[in-house]
Amino acid sequence: RFEPTVMTERLLIAYTLLTALATAALLGALCASELRARRRCGRDAVLGSRYLRILMLYLLSGEGPVPCFPMIRRAGARRLLAETVAGLTGVTYGLDTAPLRRVVSAYGLDRWLLGRVRRTFGCRRARNLMLLARMPLDGAVAARAARYVRSRNRRVRFQALMVQLAADSSAALRLMAEYPAPFSACEVGEILILLRRGMLPIAYGPLVESPCRNLRIVGLSIVRQFGIEEAEPQLLRIVAGDEVPELGREALYTLCALRRPLTRRRVSRRLAVMSSAERKALMRYMAAEGYSPGLLRRLFDARRERSYCESLVQSYKRSLA
Repeated sequence: RFEPTVMTERLLIAYTLLTALATAALLGALCASELRARRRCGRDAVLGSRYLRILMLYLLSGEGPVPCFPMIRRAGARRLLAETVAGLTGVTYGLDTAPLRRVVSAYGLDRWLLGRVRRTFGCRRARNLMLLARMPLDGAVAARAARYVRSRNRRVRFQALMVQLAADSSAALRLMAEYPAPFSACEVGEILILLRRGMLPIAYGPLVESPCRNLRIVGLSIVRQFGIEEAEPQLLRIVAGDEVPELGREALYTLCALRRPLTRRRVSRRLAVMSSAERKALMRYMAAEGYSPGLLRRLFDARRERSYCESLVQSYKRSLA
């Protein structure tokens, strides 16, 4: 039987004390780091509000030399200024962004972010490109960001396209048509944000009529978001087409979003070739858009589908009391 000696007991006590001291030191370091982070966040909030005030005054005046920003050489201040410029650019629809562009050029924010993009990878590179795309840029930045459109990372690839669109809106149709991957729903949403900011003056007509899948998806989204009822004949032609089933479904959803009549032969033909899951998804969308139960029964005549339509309409009723 093992019996601990005096030396063994002393070693155990020493190890316990060392473990306790190491734990206390680690907790102290974590607390100090948390306090530093909170102080830094507080300083950044104060400095960001000062930067925003200076930028708004300069934007409203529109003249004079580029203003000086306090503590710009401090660590993190340049990124803070870039984020402030990007946030202000997003809410200046209808105003001249030339003053903000002069600030970007004077402080080299675009060159600084391109350097960060070059030195980072993955999600960090995508975040830097996203911040760059939200600022007022010139054509030279679009040329330097073109190399990242061929990246293996999908997020990096798309954000590089956004930088090109923001820097050179005149080439938006060509850039979107040459994009090597189909746009997802989230990516189309980001493109529409640029459109709403007035950074992409694109009419829906050339997009909807284009043979390119990406351009058509963007065009259909524009029609849906802005409620352009004049596009109904073009939508019906896409619904009747058989070349890309996905585009026919999107055009049908766009007609529902516009609340247009669906008792058309072209619509019936499209419904006939849709799968059961696609038809149920369309029923849910039509019920949410407020189509009548009678129309749903006429379009979906199967017994199971009729009962499903009735349950959908009942579930979407709202109390008006």
